[in-house]
Order: sequence, then structure tokens, then C-alpha cells
Amino acid sequence: MHKDLDRLISDMTLHEKVALCTGENSWKTKAFKHLGIPSILMSDGSSGVRFQKDSEITRSQSFYESISSRFDSEEAISNTHKATCFPSASTVACSWNKELIYEIGQAIAKECRRLGIHLLLGPGMNIRRHPLTARNFEYYSEDPYLTGDMAAAMVMGVQSQGVGTSLKHFACHNSDTKRTLVDAIVEERALREIYLAAFERVVNQAKPTTVMSAYNKINGVQASEDPLLLNQILREEWGFAGAVISDWGAVKNVVEATLAGLDLQMPLSLSSSRFLEEAVQKGDIAEEWLNRRVKHILQLVFSLTEKAEPKAEFDFVQHHRIAQRAAEESIVLLKNGRQLLPLSTEKIKKIAVVGKLAVEPLYQGTGCAVVNAQLVDIPLDSIRSLCQGTIEVAYAPGYNSDGSTNQALLQEAGLLARDADVVLIFAGAFMPEESDDYNRKDMNIESGHEQLIETVCAVNRNSILILANGESVSMPWTDMASVVLETWFGGEGMGAALANILFGLVNPSGKLSATIPEKLNNTPAYLSFPGNEKDLYYSEGIYVGYRYYDKKEIAPRFPFGHGLSYTQFTYSNLTVSSSSVKLPETLKVTVDITNTGDVYGKEIIQLYLSQPKSKLPRPVQELKGFAKVALHSGETKTVEFVLEERDFSYYNPEFGKWVADTAEFIVRIGASSRDIRLTKAVQVENSRKYVSKIRTDSGFTELLENATAKPIFYQFLIENGLINQEQANENLDELLKWSFWGIQTFMDMNSGGTITYEKLEEVVTRINDALEKAQ
Repeated sequence: MHKDLDRLISDMTLHEKVALCTGENSWKTKAFKHLGIPSILMSDGSSGVRFQKDSEITRSQSFYESISSRFDSEEAISNTHKATCFPSASTVACSWNKELIYEIGQAIAKECRRLGIHLLLGPGMNIRRHPLTARNFEYYSEDPYLTGDMAAAMVMGVQSQGVGTSLKHFACHNSDTKRTLVDAIVEERALREIYLAAFERVVNQAKPTTVMSAYNKINGVQASEDPLLLNQILREEWGFAGAVISDWGAVKNVVEATLAGLDLQMPLSLSSSRFLEEAVQKGDIAEEWLNRRVKHILQLVFSLTEKAEPKAEFDFVQHHRIAQRAAEESIVLLKNGRQLLPLSTEKIKKIAVVGKLAVEPLYQGTGCAVVNAQLVDIPLDSIRSLCQGTIEVAYAPGYNSDGSTNQALLQEAGLLARDADVVLIFAGAFMPEESDDYNRKDMNIESGHEQLIETVCAVNRNSILILANGESVSMPWTDMASVVLETWFGGEGMGAALANILFGLVNPSGKLSATIPEKLNNTPAYLSFPGNEKDLYYSEGIYVGYRYYDKKEIAPRFPFGHGLSYTQFTYSNLTVSSSSVKLPETLKVTVDITNTGDVYGKEIIQLYLSQPKSKLPRPVQELKGFAKVALHSGETKTVEFVLEERDFSYYNPEFGKWVADTAEFIVRIGASSRDIRLTKAVQVENSRKYVSKIRTDSGFTELLENATAKPIFYQFLIENGLINQEQANENLDELLKWSFWGIQTFMDMNSGGTITYEKLEEVVTRINDALEKAQ
């Protein structure tokens, strides 16, 4: 890296500094050859590199050309470099496999290096708050712990190859309709525990190169212009040392963004540059603020260009195998009625494959996440390949490419299904076209697909339903089909992966990273999503996903963490390192897992932590650990988890800190959030005392239960002649606790004017000083 950035900045003109703070075009930073400052090249692509062939060229477009361009049109895709399409984030999170995601990150970075890309604009890691959010397929989970670990693995994998990453979208980007206008109104505790916790986890674990600020407002402040978010929390509290870049077109006031801690504004914005330069010239903003931005950008540019290796080819076939393996580990077997799967090539003579998605697979999302896949496995071809002529495989489309159907198509599929031993039904939910009204309008699969399911299941009970969708869908027809398999957006290798699972060459091991609800109006944010046009109230607070279903005792269609296997696993011998732990000591938890079935398989063990009694309301349980374990038939392995102080803590807004109570906690080990196999109670002791400050409007109960405050207040009453020493007893406690008025109001009504406002302020200050010393 350049040794003296301060000297370099001093050599730059004001105009050059301002020009560096925005892009040279849509995908590059500006280079200054005479100063030795190179540019860096960026690309979309959490599930694969989306890089248009003219991205390096700075050229002017007409206004009409600009508004006519699309990311996912046939023309745009054909003008995009070929790349490996890996499973979407919502899919690969169902693998619960950090090592696999790290490997995907490495592969994507190698494809970046081949094209000279320095910075990958991902991973996306917003919480999947509501199933209708269109871009949820780009995000990992409804749970911040799982999201954080998945995203950290991706970041470390990409950055291990010298390519930078950009965590997005920071923060509360949980709706895609009017995404640049909405105001996410979220209470501080939910903001910290749910929507920021995953970002914090990645910043601490993986040291990402950049963080990308979101389009939306948070509690009335634009995310790109929020000093609380970008300066105080991200940099000061979490210690983030990288650069903050804006989402494309997210900056509305460049001066406010500069003061808030934004560094690089993307894409090129000549009007913002002029406005910022004039603001510095007029003294509306000190040049030191601009210098800080420039320094962060220079650190970013030099760190990525100095790590960059020469463009090199790689093996697309190898990357395709990784994509296929990722799909295999991410496909979730939701239901396996009568143990119909895996299919037996010895018992089955004819398979009917119905549904056009078998030949036109739905394997990725839309918009800026679209990848021009190098090689796409066709499910029908992969199935036929495994049958090798021993099983007849017949096909009927069942519906049209747009998802519609008619009586002739349904009748053809029904006749084919009636004569088959097994029917494979391909169905799914298409994404809406990207627009300013981008959210999904319902949780349904395509209407023609649903009609096909009903038609086929009515004539053949050996129906295997194979779904493709980026986010949860309603499943009123689950009881009709014997088997339900979720492939999600499984990437280019999904076809072969699916065939391997159907015929038992691979044992399914995926588990849900988000709850599948029974119906839309059961979801936590149902009454507040998508809000009233611009105000998006997060009224469910901390109760997102399984936290809500647990608290409300609502049975989902399929719970968080659910997924079946072709073998069985037994959990045993749950132990903890101590029955009591004194923070900040850690607690070691071990559990044995045994494959008691007949075939090799992988199990995802989940550790949830519960605090039955707490000072502030808490979820019934929260995920605090997981492990994916591979076991041969009859094999046993011991899995170890380590719980730290933060795992026992919740965010207390009154103290502005994460706080752990002295209390009993329950360690819960399960195969899903609703399949808890083992539990163990642990006593946690926290020597740190977090005591609420006393206010003049505090109640007497709050005051008298405080061992430090009570004697000071009683001495105050004695000093002012309102009681004598003998009356300062438990009887007085009970009399005062009867009052529903605050201290100041009660004293005003009952002290005959003896206790003035000034006197009460004085004793409250004395009490709070004593509380601070005691802590």
C-alpha cells in the first residue's frame, strides 16, 4: 500500500478529491495516473459473477438508452460474461455448511480475477423478515446468527483470493417496493438484536473490505446519511476499518452522507460532485471531512490493486461440480410419505415427469443477481441419464412457459401420470419483474402449476412434488403429494443434484433457513407489510421468524431448521462444562450424534438457548450454534459448542449495551426448532450490575427494590421531618408501594409543600451518583 496517504492527499486538488469520491462510470473508480492512483473494477454477484462485457468502458449513454437498459433481459444476459451460477443465498443457507460456502466464495473470486474484477458487490445478508420481499432469494435467513455465519464464510472465501467484498444492504433493506423511499421504523432493541447483529458478526469474524449502505431510511434518516449507523455503530462500536460505499443511486444529500461516514458514492454522479465541491469552497463543510473519505477510498484502491493477481483461467467444469454439490447439500426434503424416496431402479418400471420446469429449469432469481450460466443441467436429462434405459421416463409439459395451462395440457399429464409407478411434478413460483413495485404479491406458486399438482395427485398417490422458488410459498396441496422436495433457486447444477437425491446417490441433508408458514396471515409482519406506502413499521419487534411462531404457539407448515434424511440420527449424552458459569467465562457444550440408519448421511445439529425468566421479554429460544456432521451407518461423533457472554445476552436500550442476566438458562439441542431432542439447565451469574437510574417520575416499587436507592431516600424523608427513624421499616415499604403515582407527584400531594421539585431533583441525583459508584 502507498506509504504516505496523507502526503498523497495533500498533493491532490479539491476537484480531484471530489472526483475520487464517485465512480468513473457505473463499475469503476476514477484513476489518476499522474498521482499513481489506479482504479478498481466492481461487479454484482453473490451467487455468481454478473459482469457485462462493456463494464470497463466509460461511455456516455443517451437518456433513452439509460432508461431502456435492463439487467435480466435476453439482450443484457447475452452481453454478460459467462460465469458459474451457484445456488442463491436463500438456497445455500439451507446447507448450513460454512466450509461449502467458503469454497463457493473462493470459486466466485477466481472468476472475478479472470475478468480483472477487484470488488464483488456481495454478499447480500438482510434478514428475511417477510416472505413477500422480492430479493429475499439473495439473503440467507430469518435468523441473524445463521445469516452472520453464512455471510462470514462467503466473505472469507472471496477475500482469500485477493478479491474484496461488500456487505449489503446496510441496513433494514426488507422491502423492495419503493425501496428508495421507504422508512423502516424499527425499535432500537429489534434493530440491534435482529437487523444489525448479522452485520456485526461478519465485521468481527471476517473483516469485510467494504459495507454497502442501503436505499431506505431507518427511523427517518437515510441509511447513506446516518451518522449513528455509519460512524457510531459501524466504525466506533464495531471497529470496522474498511470503506463504506453507497448502493447505486442511494445518496440523496452528498454533504450529509459525507458527514455521516459514507466514502464512495456509486455510480458516477456529476451533480453530486459539483454540489460537494461547492459546499467545501463555501465553507459549508470542512475539507477534513472530504479528506477522510478520500483516505478510506485510497486505502481500498491500493489494498485491492496490490493484491490483484494477473488474469488467469480456471476450470469451469470444477466450478460446475461445486455448484452441483452445493445444490445437493441445500435441497430440502420436506416430506417423505411412505418412504417413497429414494427411488429404486429395481422396483420402478415407469416414471412420469410432468411440468415444463423439468426442461426449462427455474434455478436463479432476477435483476442484478442474474448470472449468464456457463452450463445448466436439465433435470429431465439428468433423470433419464440415471435411469440408463432400465426405467421408462415419459414427459408431459403440463403447463406453458409462462405458468398458464389448459385442459389439453392437464389431460395429457393426467393420463401419463395414471399409468406410471411414480410421478415427478415440477412446479414453482416465478419472480415478478424488477420495478418500483417489486415485492411479490402473494405466496402462491403459479396458477397453472397448482392445477397440475391437483390433477396429477388425484390419479396417482405416488406423486413427488419438486419445487423451485426463491422464498417460502403457500403449500395447501402438501397433503396431496407423498413427497415434497424444495430445490429453491438451486443454481446451474440443480438438475443433476436433484436426480442424485431422487435415486439415493446423495442423501438429502438440507434444512430450512427460514420458516415456511401455514398461510400468509400467520406471518409475523402480516399487518405491517408492505406498510402504508412509505412508512414500514416493524411492529413485531424482535419476534421475527421462528421467534414469533414460538412465542405465539403457532404451528408453521414446516419449522425453521426442518429437513429430512434417508437415514436416522440419535442424539445422546448432552453435557456442559459446568452447571453454573460466571461470566465472562465460556460454557462448553458437547453432544453425541449417532447414525442409527442404514446409509451414510449428514445431520445438522442445532443449539438453541432459552431464558425462562428475564428482566426484559425474550424469545422462547434463539439459535446460538449449529454443526453439520457426516456419519456412516452406525458411526457416532461428539459435537462441541462454546457459548460466550454475548450468546446469553440481549440488547437493553436503557443501558445502550448487551446485557446478560443472572438467571437460569436452558441449553436445547434439536434437529429443528420444533424437534428438540435434549435439554440441560445451566445457572449463569453476571457480576456486572445493571441498575436502572431513578427518575423523579419513577414509581416507589422501582425505588424501594433498589438496595442502594432505598436507604438514601428514607434518610432524605427523615432529614425533611416526614418520618422518624423507627418508621423507616417494611410497613412503610408496603404503604409506599401501594401508590400508583410517581415519586414527584406523590410527594407533591402528600408532603405539604416540604418537598420541592429542587429537593427531589437533588436526592435523585444523589441516588444515581451512588448507583454509578456501586456499578
